[in-house]
Amino acid sequence: MSTNIPADTEENEKRVRAFYEATVPGHREALRGLQAPHVVYDLPEGMPIGCGHFEGLQDVLERFLTSFYGALDVRFIAEEFISAGENVVALGRIQGKTRKAAVPVDVPFAHVWTVREGYLQRLRAFTDTALLTHALAKD
Repeated sequence: MSTNIPADTEENEKRVRAFYEATVPGHREALRGLQAPHVVYDLPEGMPIGCGHFEGLQDVLERFLTSFYGALDVRFIAEEFISAGENVVALGRIQGKTRKAAVPVDVPFAHVWTVREGYLQRLRAFTDTALLTHALAKD
């Protein structure tokens, strides 16, 4: 039985998988090389930290990731990938703890990535913002 998955679809999924492998502390520098310099992040309103629209890798690093990882000691654990051409959906969990009070965090996520020209170009993120807000409120 042949799956006949186009090579670019497989490569796109590999790039997205590499992103989640690079979210491990001590390996995050690799995130720069996986994403386009003009990457776009769209994060849900209601996120207690870093909601909204971010354009460009520098914007993502300065306005989103610094505050997000400043408040949360977490890892994104992707459990399933669904690929279709330039789009890759990653389903998984955000797991770890808050930084101040070590409140446990275990929140589901769905990330829709657009991959073009070998780089992650866009992230549309969906998660249970209420669970994150609740954990940080205990912090």
